[in-house]
Amino acid sequence: MKKCIAALLGLLIMAFATVCFAETYQMTYEAKNFTETLKNDQALSETFTTPYGTLKFQMRKLWQSSSDNRLHLIAWLDGKKIDDAHYPKVEYGYTFRAIKNTSNSEQFYVLQSIERACLFGYSPEKKKFEVYIDSNNYAHDMGAYPYIVVLKNGDLVLAFEKGNQCRRYQFNWDANAKWFGYSDLGTGWSSVGKDKQ
Repeated sequence: MKKCIAALLGLLIMAFATVCFAETYQMTYEAKNFTETLKNDQALSETFTTPYGTLKFQMRKLWQSSSDNRLHLIAWLDGKKIDDAHYPKVEYGYTFRAIKNTSNSEQFYVLQSIERACLFGYSPEKKKFEVYIDSNNYAHDMGAYPYIVVLKNGDLVLAFEKGNQCRRYQFNWDANAKWFGYSDLGTGWSSVGKDKQ
């Protein structure tokens, strides 16, 4: 009898821990289509406090660069440059988001356009930025717009939308693999704009 009660208590504790400590995400910053309002050679700079130090981004719209290198993104962690990348000119510009995993305070960053959406973050093991989610690596209809957002319920999703065709993938952090795992949620969803934070 004592063993049954102990096993039942163990199951209840595990269920309580799962409910109380479920992984959820929160969007903490968003600059929608920020490159559309930037003047040539003007920059947007943002600073974030992370578990690893102060992270600063500078995103500059380059005037005299080719259209393949129009957006220049640089990131520094505690004053040391950790990333330097160029992105192409795109219609409607880029959106930048900061997303926090509320269970462990890890922060991730999204750079999104109508052509591609990437979620990246700092890897303390590799001491560099990693691209954890790239919309180019997931099945979707040709010409569908990609969105990496946090939903009102705290889920982190990659959505592809083209007219009324909407497909979603949900992501969760795998602490052992130090990478995101995902589930294909399929099609038939309404626009992610109705559900996003």
